[in-house]
Amino acid sequence: NSSYMQGSHHPLPQHRLHRRAVECNSNSRTCCRKQFFVDFKEIGWDDWIIQPEGYRMNYCTGPCPTHVAGMPGLASSFHTAILNLIKANDVHAAFSSCCVPTHRRPLSLLYYDQDSNVVKTDIPDMIVEACGCT
Repeated sequence: NSSYMQGSHHPLPQHRLHRRAVECNSNSRTCCRKQFFVDFKEIGWDDWIIQPEGYRMNYCTGPCPTHVAGMPGLASSFHTAILNLIKANDVHAAFSSCCVPTHRRPLSLLYYDQDSNVVKTDIPDMIVEACGCT
Protein backbone atom coordinates (compact mmCIF):
# COMPACT_ATOMS: atom_id res chain seq x y z
CA ASN A 1 0.00 0.00 0.00
CA SER A 2 3.05 2.30 0.04
CA SER A 3 2.56 3.28 -3.63
CA TYR A 4 -0.93 4.55 -2.71
CA MET A 5 0.51 6.73 0.12
CA GLN A 6 3.10 8.40 -2.13
CA GLY A 7 0.43 10.23 -4.12
CA SER A 8 -1.43 11.63 -1.10
CA HIS A 9 0.73 14.67 -0.40
CA HIS A 10 -1.31 17.36 1.37
CA PRO A 11 -0.56 20.99 0.47
CA LEU A 12 -0.17 23.42 3.37
CA PRO A 13 -3.38 25.22 4.34
CA GLN A 14 -3.66 28.56 2.55
CA HIS A 15 -5.33 30.51 5.37
CA ARG A 16 -1.98 31.29 7.00
CA LEU A 17 -1.17 33.93 4.40
CA HIS A 18 -4.21 36.04 5.29
CA ARG A 19 -3.27 36.41 8.96
CA ARG A 20 -0.02 38.16 8.10
CA ALA A 21 -0.06 41.40 10.10
CA VAL A 22 3.48 42.75 9.91
CA GLU A 23 3.81 45.01 12.96
CA CYS A 24 6.12 48.01 12.86
CA ASN A 25 9.02 48.07 15.29
CA SER A 26 12.15 50.21 15.64
CA ASN A 27 13.91 48.09 12.98
CA SER A 28 11.10 48.21 10.39
CA ARG A 29 12.47 49.04 6.95
CA THR A 30 9.44 48.08 4.91
CA CYS A 31 5.65 48.49 4.82
CA CYS A 32 4.12 47.58 8.20
CA ARG A 33 1.15 48.17 10.49
CA LYS A 34 1.53 50.86 13.14
CA GLN A 35 -0.62 50.55 16.27
CA PHE A 36 -2.53 53.77 16.82
CA PHE A 37 -5.22 54.52 19.40
CA VAL A 38 -7.81 57.26 18.86
CA ASP A 39 -9.42 58.76 21.97
CA PHE A 40 -12.85 60.18 21.03
CA LYS A 41 -12.60 62.72 23.88
CA GLU A 42 -9.38 64.11 22.40
CA ILE A 43 -11.00 64.76 19.03
CA GLY A 44 -14.22 66.14 20.57
CA TRP A 45 -16.47 63.25 19.54
CA ASP A 46 -17.28 62.09 23.08
CA ASP A 47 -20.44 64.27 23.13
CA TRP A 48 -22.20 62.00 20.61
CA ILE A 49 -20.34 58.66 20.79
CA ILE A 50 -21.37 56.65 23.85
CA GLN A 51 -19.25 53.51 23.35
CA PRO A 52 -16.38 52.87 22.88
CA GLU A 53 -14.35 55.71 24.40
CA GLY A 54 -11.84 55.25 21.63
CA TYR A 55 -10.41 52.53 19.43
CA ARG A 56 -7.23 51.15 17.92
CA MET A 57 -7.56 52.34 14.32
CA ASN A 58 -3.94 51.56 13.26
CA TYR A 59 -2.40 52.67 9.98
CA CYS A 60 0.09 51.52 7.36
CA THR A 61 3.48 53.09 6.90
CA GLY A 62 6.87 52.42 5.35
CA PRO A 63 8.47 52.02 1.93
CA CYS A 64 7.58 49.25 -0.51
CA PRO A 65 10.69 47.76 -2.11
CA THR A 66 9.93 45.76 -5.26
CA HIS A 67 11.02 42.42 -3.75
CA VAL A 68 8.57 42.86 -0.85
CA ALA A 69 5.73 43.94 -3.10
CA GLY A 70 6.16 40.79 -5.19
CA MET A 71 5.66 38.43 -2.23
CA PRO A 72 2.20 36.83 -2.36
CA GLY A 73 1.86 37.01 1.44
CA LEU A 74 2.17 40.79 1.40
CA ALA A 75 0.69 41.63 -1.97
CA SER A 76 -3.02 42.28 -1.75
CA SER A 77 -3.81 40.25 -4.89
CA PHE A 78 -2.41 38.31 -7.83
CA HIS A 79 -3.03 41.43 -9.93
CA THR A 80 -0.71 43.32 -7.57
CA ALA A 81 1.94 40.60 -7.63
CA ILE A 82 1.99 40.50 -11.44
CA LEU A 83 2.07 44.29 -11.70
CA ASN A 84 5.06 44.32 -9.35
CA LEU A 85 6.91 41.76 -11.47
CA ILE A 86 6.39 44.02 -14.48
CA LYS A 87 7.67 46.98 -12.43
CA ALA A 88 10.74 44.99 -11.36
CA ASN A 89 11.62 43.99 -14.93
CA ASP A 90 10.88 47.31 -16.60
CA VAL A 91 12.92 50.26 -15.38
CA HIS A 92 10.75 52.59 -17.43
CA ALA A 93 7.47 51.45 -15.84
CA ALA A 94 6.04 54.56 -14.19
CA PHE A 95 4.28 52.85 -11.30
CA SER A 96 4.93 53.61 -7.67
CA SER A 97 4.20 51.05 -4.99
CA CYS A 98 2.31 52.19 -1.88
CA CYS A 99 1.94 50.77 1.62
CA VAL A 100 -1.82 50.39 2.12
CA PRO A 101 -4.31 48.44 4.27
CA THR A 102 -4.99 44.98 2.84
CA HIS A 103 -7.39 43.84 5.56
CA ARG A 104 -9.77 45.93 7.66
CA ARG A 105 -12.38 45.20 10.32
CA PRO A 106 -15.60 46.99 11.25
CA LEU A 107 -16.03 48.92 14.51
CA SER A 108 -19.20 48.62 16.61
CA LEU A 109 -20.38 52.04 17.73
CA LEU A 110 -23.07 53.14 20.18
CA TYR A 111 -24.01 56.78 19.57
CA TYR A 112 -26.72 59.47 19.62
CA ASP A 113 -28.26 60.33 16.26
CA GLN A 114 -29.62 63.80 15.31
CA ASP A 115 -32.89 63.14 17.19
CA SER A 116 -31.05 62.02 20.35
CA ASN A 117 -31.94 58.36 19.81
CA VAL A 118 -29.35 55.79 20.89
CA VAL A 119 -28.15 53.87 17.83
CA LYS A 120 -25.84 50.84 17.61
CA THR A 121 -24.15 50.20 14.28
CA ASP A 122 -21.13 48.49 12.75
CA ILE A 123 -19.06 50.88 10.66
CA PRO A 124 -17.09 48.94 8.03
CA ASP A 125 -13.35 49.25 7.39
CA MET A 126 -12.52 51.22 10.56
CA ILE A 127 -9.74 49.03 11.98
CA VAL A 128 -6.62 48.28 9.94
CA GLU A 129 -5.68 44.63 10.50
CA ALA A 130 -2.94 44.14 7.91
CA CYS A 131 -0.89 46.16 5.44
CA GLY A 132 0.71 45.37 2.13
CA CYS A 133 2.22 46.92 -0.97
CA THR A 134 0.05 47.76 -3.95
